[in-house]
Amino acid sequence: MPSDAPNSASSGRSGTAWALAACAALLVVFAITARNAWRSKSPTFDEPTGLVAAWIQTHDGDCRCFPEDPPLFNYYVAAGTRAGDLKIDRESPLWPRMLREHSAGWDFCIDVLYHTPGNNPQGLIDRARVRMIVLGVLLGMLIAWWAWRLAGPLAALVALGAFCLDPNFLAHAPLIKNDVPVALALTALMAVIWLLGERATLPRCALVVLLTGVVLAIKYSGIVAIPILAVALLCRAMDGRGWQIAAWTARSRWQRLAVAGAIVAATIPLSYAVIWASYRFTFSPTGDPAHLFDPKQFELICAQGESIRAHGDPLDVSAETLRQWINQWQPSAVVVATRWANNHHLLPQGWLMGFLALYGSSIARRGYLCGQLGMTGWWYYFPLAMLFKTPLATLIALSPAVVLCLRWRQILLRPGSWWPLCAVAVAPVIYLAVAMRSPLNLGLRHILPVYPYLFILLGVMAAAGAKRWPRTLATVVCVLALGLALETYCAYPDFIPFFNVAAGGARGGLELLSDSNLDWGQDLPALAAWQHRHPDRQLYLSYFGTADPRYYGIHYVEIPGQTPAHPDQTAPGPAPKVYAISATTLQGTYLELSQTNQLKWYRNHDPAAVLGGSIFIFSDDPRDR
Repeated sequence: MPSDAPNSASSGRSGTAWALAACAALLVVFAITARNAWRSKSPTFDEPTGLVAAWIQTHDGDCRCFPEDPPLFNYYVAAGTRAGDLKIDRESPLWPRMLREHSAGWDFCIDVLYHTPGNNPQGLIDRARVRMIVLGVLLGMLIAWWAWRLAGPLAALVALGAFCLDPNFLAHAPLIKNDVPVALALTALMAVIWLLGERATLPRCALVVLLTGVVLAIKYSGIVAIPILAVALLCRAMDGRGWQIAAWTARSRWQRLAVAGAIVAATIPLSYAVIWASYRFTFSPTGDPAHLFDPKQFELICAQGESIRAHGDPLDVSAETLRQWINQWQPSAVVVATRWANNHHLLPQGWLMGFLALYGSSIARRGYLCGQLGMTGWWYYFPLAMLFKTPLATLIALSPAVVLCLRWRQILLRPGSWWPLCAVAVAPVIYLAVAMRSPLNLGLRHILPVYPYLFILLGVMAAAGAKRWPRTLATVVCVLALGLALETYCAYPDFIPFFNVAAGGARGGLELLSDSNLDWGQDLPALAAWQHRHPDRQLYLSYFGTADPRYYGIHYVEIPGQTPAHPDQTAPGPAPKVYAISATTLQGTYLELSQTNQLKWYRNHDPAAVLGGSIFIFSDDPRDR
């Protein structure tokens, strides 16, 4: 027997090395796939504003452009940029107007990026996207590490494979948007909370405090980190095991509850300090106490949203009716509390007004689900979005994984301990529950923080199943992995409009979901290539996005819909007419009802072509049919 020990140890080291190499290979595949998929894509709706706002906040300490993105995210987006990389016209009338009119920030950022000589919008965006992919890779590493710690190398490989081959993360990881960064920060926070529940040390407590503040300073929905922390530590206190706190062990339930309460009580004020630090301990959004936001513009956003919600779910409200509702509006507790915090300088004004803008715009906002339009959302929107946009192989794997988790939990957990399972389950349950109560139904990207825990669950359950049915499990894993890779790479490079096979793919998605689920303005290069191949067609464009089509050499005439400023308004000639309509516009998601009716003919006819899954081409030329 002793002679076999060295061979066993050598075999274990060899298996670990192979597992690490496989994980590294998966991460490289993820990074290359995400990078190459987005080389041929234009900026999505929010990216131009996000890039310019991040650059100005980083180099000027000024967050007037787009306060909805907290500063830590902005600092990372602009990391490594130089002061001369972007030319800013601070003499523009829009510069001071952004403090009085929230919408002016969008116009200013688009003018800077696309209408200011000397700026290179696509180059700046491409470099920022590379930095964003790094965060996606870090998230994959964290998922693999946690799954490995729970159940070994097989768990890590399965969890990481589900992440790296997921089209939704391949779609959103490269984007200049804080959805994947907040998923990374929240997953890191829960991983440290799990370690803290195993053994509380001063460094782990400090990391919990720091990461909670980081989540709050990346995205406003990160405020849910506070209840997640409280519930997770409550679960640890109720766990039957003693809780080691440095050299002391909290053995009784009351002792553990006291420790949990003390950690939460210490985290809140210290996270508050992290928020102030991210704004450089300055109340003014501009760094100049004389230049502040006008809170009334943000309260007006809240007034509009709360008034619409109070009157049901009206899709089309006249300006006069809305004005009457606003005149009768009574501020909610959220608005009153934010107003009081602003008057007493309790938080940076940039954070407070960004929170108020996001709150107001999310109360009542157009949404689209299964062919229906609504203003106040559907509680089942995100569960359905997950069913439609999660790869079929992942959905198939998740069903037995949940059953295994409930039936054979003793395989994974120490006797009498629920803590590892609670650490993985608390965050996604609370985050999804909060999202389901929100009327902001714009895209699956808003619940991306739920997915890392599902991937970890898949990995852990695969490792558990391998102990009982090794051959069967190996076959199932290989088949599902092949199916996942096939479904994902069949969608390449169009990952934004990915819908699983059961949902009908990207074309089926037109009847199911809208906005960032399908069409986020990403396919202008494909439209430019189409026009280059058909130079004799007169193009009429209705584009959902903020990038300037002229930057890509597109010549067009505007038709009803959401199009950027300065279209090429050349008079129609004798050339055959071609109509290019973004999917979100075709669905009528953000159009007035009269405009929606004008597009009804297009919705009832098959397009001549679909570019990238998001731009539909309709032509009156028989050659295009």
